[in-house]
Amino acid sequence: MGILTDPNNRQRTALGNIIIKHYNKISWLSYFLGLIFLFVLPHPLYNHKTYFSENALLPGLVTGEFNEQKAAQRYYDDLKEENARYPGEAPFPWLEAQFKQLGLDVYRQTFSLDYPLANSSFTGSNVYAILRAPKAASTEALVLSAPHRPPNSPHQSTDGGIAALLAVAKFFRTQIYWAKDIIFLVTEHEFLGVQAWLEGYHGVGYGDGSIKAGELPGRAGSIQAAVNLEIDSPDFTHINVKVEGLNGQLPNLDLVNLVNRLTLREGLHQMFQGVEDPTKPDTYNGYMRSLKTMLNMMSAQATGVPTGNHGLFHRFGIESVTLEGVYTRKKGRMKSDFYTLGRILEGTYRSLNNLLERFHQSFFFYILCSGSRYISIGLYMPMFGLLAAGFLFTTLGLWFKLLAEQNDNKSPDNSEVPVPWLLPPNFSKVLPIFFCAHALGLFAYYLPKFGALFGAMFEIGPEESIPISLGSFSVLVLLLPFLSRPKLCLPEGTQEVTKCLLCLELAALAGCTSLVNISLATLVTILYLPLTLLASTTKGLKKLVLFLICLSQHPLILSGIISTIDTIRTFPDVGAYKLVIRSLEAWRRSILYSIVDSCIYGNVLFDLGAVFLLPCWIIIYLLICGRAEEEKKKKE
Repeated sequence: MGILTDPNNRQRTALGNIIIKHYNKISWLSYFLGLIFLFVLPHPLYNHKTYFSENALLPGLVTGEFNEQKAAQRYYDDLKEENARYPGEAPFPWLEAQFKQLGLDVYRQTFSLDYPLANSSFTGSNVYAILRAPKAASTEALVLSAPHRPPNSPHQSTDGGIAALLAVAKFFRTQIYWAKDIIFLVTEHEFLGVQAWLEGYHGVGYGDGSIKAGELPGRAGSIQAAVNLEIDSPDFTHINVKVEGLNGQLPNLDLVNLVNRLTLREGLHQMFQGVEDPTKPDTYNGYMRSLKTMLNMMSAQATGVPTGNHGLFHRFGIESVTLEGVYTRKKGRMKSDFYTLGRILEGTYRSLNNLLERFHQSFFFYILCSGSRYISIGLYMPMFGLLAAGFLFTTLGLWFKLLAEQNDNKSPDNSEVPVPWLLPPNFSKVLPIFFCAHALGLFAYYLPKFGALFGAMFEIGPEESIPISLGSFSVLVLLLPFLSRPKLCLPEGTQEVTKCLLCLELAALAGCTSLVNISLATLVTILYLPLTLLASTTKGLKKLVLFLICLSQHPLILSGIISTIDTIRTFPDVGAYKLVIRSLEAWRRSILYSIVDSCIYGNVLFDLGAVFLLPCWIIIYLLICGRAEEEKKKKE
């Protein structure tokens, strides 16, 4: 504690003097070591092979008896006919009839959505059937769900998943060993249907209340686990397991291992993030495939957007995954069928039926570099600690330096007077700037709704009015240091204390975020630590380069760069003109969807970007370009 409490140069420890002299070099060294550490994570020498912690699951120790593959094919053909009769609508009457023929308790839920950014509303329905456990009192339940997508949907069809769900329900109905209720759920409108059903089931609401969930006429027990199906047809060669949930939440690793183990047992090749597991992870090709898988997962987790309907179960303490059928023409990959899928689902639910309590062992915080290898929180946190340590080293170095200068400048008469709270000089002068920057961040947070209302007055939709309003606000922020009134700039001689407080705030932001979403925290640190370390007052070409780098890190422009990279990855063979058009469209939609997700589901990505990250960027911008007041005084 002497380093933090003793302002006397003679008594300051050697470690404090080293930090004062070399904090910038130490910060850069720690940053690059963290980057190297990040690329070491996918190597099999550092990560571990998955294993089971919940011994009660007992995967694959029972003989599979599923034999309803013909019924599944019949359901699949009939569902396609029903979809052709009612294009754009879900054939819920047909689904209800099928469930009732199986002797299940069938219910329907209706819900509505008041669109948060426009004066419009939508309605939808969910159908669910409950198989009551013959040897239990409906205290626990499992869920098997599938979204319904009409033929005109831009997403992959889910007819195969619904057909498999019905066939599994028919098979499960004849078994007597169930100790938990099983809920078969078919939802409408993707995430909206699942969110409405979960809110109705648990009697709570999230977001800003845009979803009006209807009452559920029937309930089962406390839900322990859920599996969501996104199967187009029985012709698939791989099962792609999706795990990323809302705000980066992940399911218990044992549930992921369970599905992967049963998939391999049935002769299918497992896949994660659209990448097949490497057969030899210790080779160069195996390492590159593991690295690609890890980066794909981290990029998906950083957005906070669920990769499937399963992602909305996590906030309710329900472990869930999505199984996606993927067909590839790779040599040696045999096509599957409903029989194989049914056996996988049977094994999964019989294992879950053995659970004596909720998932509590294994890992909830991890990164997957393949379907069979994982990186635990104890392995990736050192990497993040090295990356983010630059914020703390810079904060300590500048803080000690300012205290040392203040102590050296004291007069002999006041040399024995203690420094209250050890605050550096000009500390109070920079507080108004931080307050103004965060006030602008709050304004940006509420701006989209006001922009949508203002655009409605001129018959402009939120798709255009919100990006225009945010873009105009960003341009205004760029001009504030150079406008005569009001002028937003740093007082003279406060650059170091401003940078010190900025690093402290970014360290707190990255550290708190890493406890929930390590991928988002890592991305923020990788992008903003170098910019923060380089932020200073310069002239000429160096100032122009810093300005361009700073401009590219603006949250709004940064989202555009990420959207462009994603568009290039998705459409690699598109021409330059179409690529630009699609990138701009993706940028516009990403902004709108992040705001809508924040209002409806409670996704915090837009909130963090507007309330915390944007104010920090404004401070960095002022450190680079906001010296108008000081330069004017020098000229005078």
